[in-house]
Amino acid sequence: MKKIKYILYSILSVLFLNSCNILDLKPLDKLSDEDVWNDPSLMQLYVNSCYIALPHGFDQYMQGSYTDELWSRSNDYASQELLAGALDPDNVNSLPTHLNYWGTAYSNIRKINTFFDKSQGSPLSEEQRNGMLGELKFLRAYIYAHLLWCYGGVPIITKVYELNEDYSIPRNSYEECVNFIVTELEEAKSMLPDRQPANQTGRASGDACQALMARVLLYWASPLHNPDNDVARWERAAKAIEKLIDTRYSLQDDYESIFLKDNDEIIFARQFTQSNSTVFSMVQGRSGDGGHGTMDPLQNLVNSYEMKATGKLPCIEQSDGTYRPDPTSGYDPQNPYKGRDPRFYASILYDGSVWQGRETETFKGGRDNKDYTGGGSTWLASETSYYLRKFLDESIPPTGSSQNPTSPWIFFRYAEVLLNYAEAKFELGDEDTARKYLNMVRRRSSVQMPDVTDSGEALRKRIRNERRVELALEYHRFFDVRRWKIAEETEKKPLISMEIIKENDQTKKYTEVIKFQRNFYPKNYYLPIPRTEVEKSLGTIEQNPGY
Repeated sequence: MKKIKYILYSILSVLFLNSCNILDLKPLDKLSDEDVWNDPSLMQLYVNSCYIALPHGFDQYMQGSYTDELWSRSNDYASQELLAGALDPDNVNSLPTHLNYWGTAYSNIRKINTFFDKSQGSPLSEEQRNGMLGELKFLRAYIYAHLLWCYGGVPIITKVYELNEDYSIPRNSYEECVNFIVTELEEAKSMLPDRQPANQTGRASGDACQALMARVLLYWASPLHNPDNDVARWERAAKAIEKLIDTRYSLQDDYESIFLKDNDEIIFARQFTQSNSTVFSMVQGRSGDGGHGTMDPLQNLVNSYEMKATGKLPCIEQSDGTYRPDPTSGYDPQNPYKGRDPRFYASILYDGSVWQGRETETFKGGRDNKDYTGGGSTWLASETSYYLRKFLDESIPPTGSSQNPTSPWIFFRYAEVLLNYAEAKFELGDEDTARKYLNMVRRRSSVQMPDVTDSGEALRKRIRNERRVELALEYHRFFDVRRWKIAEETEKKPLISMEIIKENDQTKKYTEVIKFQRNFYPKNYYLPIPRTEVEKSLGTIEQNPGY
């Protein structure tokens, strides 16, 4: 009988979900199609394994390294090709799967479609089958949404094609994909609880469906996809967002803790332990503690955090992408990390910040600097003078730990909902409501930034910067600058690091240094489709313009 090659992987994947028990099974090398589709427990494991299709950030190739958030230490070729605007249908395969997503996506779509086909007539109860179908409809919708954001309109496939069938399917339009995704999510919502119980953490829910729907519609209303500014699209997005406001979610008091444990701000997240997140703490930790310093926050991101007292950005960006201090902001160039937005301290390790009982030393020759001579390997020290703090558990050392804390990678949280709503209401001309929801995020008890009072274009910029800060490193920036159609401006500016020299009198000199000069062309609003995929379609799939 035909073997199910991924059964073992399916069983292992259950580690990130808490809802299934592994029952007595036949030897794995003897499982057949019939075994799987007639065993509810195996079918549940099959569903569990489909969650692996969702791109996440607990690896060494974070999406922020393809923006002005992070500098990559471990994927230099791929990141630099993209940052230089030099991606093409051949070298796009060098990107990690969350951006080189085409093949991975359609492989998982086929896997989901197989379940839809094979589960008919199974021994599942109606409740069991509806729950599984709801989860898979959500997952398939998410996959299509991510494809849409990467490539624009893509082929919609809802059946399993056999080897002898013609499966050369042309691309659907962006609007057709949006409508398909929304319909899928509405159907999924009807099959799922609004919020999963505590023992089902990590599973799709009706609210997760609504959050994805809201994001898809917000993106569709945005300038890249809505050049004529069709107000009806903004209205549709706002109505979708409203269904999540004042419901079961609230802003977590402590910003830092949002990313370390389950809480009432999270709408949908996948749960990880240190063991199944590719030892994230080690990969991203300070080199002076044995970490790899794989993802280094950039000065561009640091400069986006406002001054706490004034609510002003510390520096003014120049036409060439460099920065000069704003003397009206309260910023002190000799003490650049004092008095900043509290979210800065919760997200970035900087020179002088205390982590795991000692000060971070990223000044030239310091313990966490590549020029340190006091022993140990320094080749993985930060190249920007910053290390990641967000997502890291301070109680877990980067090396030698036997602890496996559970941490969520968050796909949707309530703060995004509020910022989505602020953006939609602003674009609809309701600035009062926009400011209200923007300031709700800024008033988080551990943040307490001054209220925004701006209007017009200044308010739009404040909304966008708030999104950059609040959602930093959470896989938003890459798509945000594209959907706003500002990438031709923002993505041409250099990436900047900080050089810190400690003088003999113990004072420090801070100098911003250009790390990499980026470029961006109009074609880069979408990624190229891998040439191999275009060729396999025998020309049915059209390449994105310009490639």
